[in-house]
Amino acid sequence: MIDLAKQHLKKVLETSGANTNCEYYPCHYEGQSCLWCYCPFYPCNDEELGDCITRKDGSKIWSCMNCKWIHKPEIASEVLKQILQITQMDTIEEAVKKLDEDPSILEDIKNNVAEKLGKNNE
Repeated sequence: MIDLAKQHLKKVLETSGANTNCEYYPCHYEGQSCLWCYCPFYPCNDEELGDCITRKDGSKIWSCMNCKWIHKPEIASEVLKQILQITQMDTIEEAVKKLDEDPSILEDIKNNVAEKLGKNNE
């Protein structure tokens, strides 16, 4: 394998699998998928997956500290698959803009994946 392919493979594995090199691993559970280190659904406001907590200053913030759903390998892969289907003809910039400007797209993906694979947070 050429060096460029090795470097690319390392990046793919680092983001797609359990990134045990990360200083925070495991942030949710052993063997988690780190593909969605930063969840595309945040804040999902889904009380089955997280909850609203109070900060030290008294303000509220959505916490997904106990969410395991998006980190399950089959869920992470299905979310990526559905995002790629919707954005396949877009540049990266266009894809990010599309998903950012229309939150209903990501909400539909979340619902589709939950319907297809379940929303068990265990």
